[in-house]
Amino acid sequence: MGKQEEHRALFARWFEELWNKKNYKIPYELVDPEFVAHGAGGQRIKQGPEGVIELVKAWHTAFPDGHMTMDDIITEGDMSVIRMTWEATHTGPFGTIAPTGRRIKVTSTGIDRVVNGKIVEGWGELDMMGMFMQMGVIPSPEPPADQGKA
Repeated sequence: MGKQEEHRALFARWFEELWNKKNYKIPYELVDPEFVAHGAGGQRIKQGPEGVIELVKAWHTAFPDGHMTMDDIITEGDMSVIRMTWEATHTGPFGTIAPTGRRIKVTSTGIDRVVNGKIVEGWGELDMMGMFMQMGVIPSPEPPADQGKA
């Protein structure tokens, strides 16, 4: 099995088992104990499986009916770029944001490094602005007043 097939199978399992079926044991199998997430501004955050589980549980608390879809995956060497979509209803607290009852659909892109069948490093971007607008937490931009006039 080549890297492309190996990574596709790993991430398909990752999203289905952890994100969709809430199997919190799967990170111990697929995430390296020394896993590092690279945060905004170049921060290095050592997470390991426990940090990943805590993050996913927070999303499941806020969006218990959530479903993650892997839209695309491109692999080169140890690195994979994954484009994904999260669809859910905001029925639980999300940090300090009270439940809104609104349905959301948000896209994200992750870049992960896989070594010996384990995720060892990750970078991610999520359309938080779009998600917060869908939740009604921040206003959506108004179209310009002169839009549609010749």
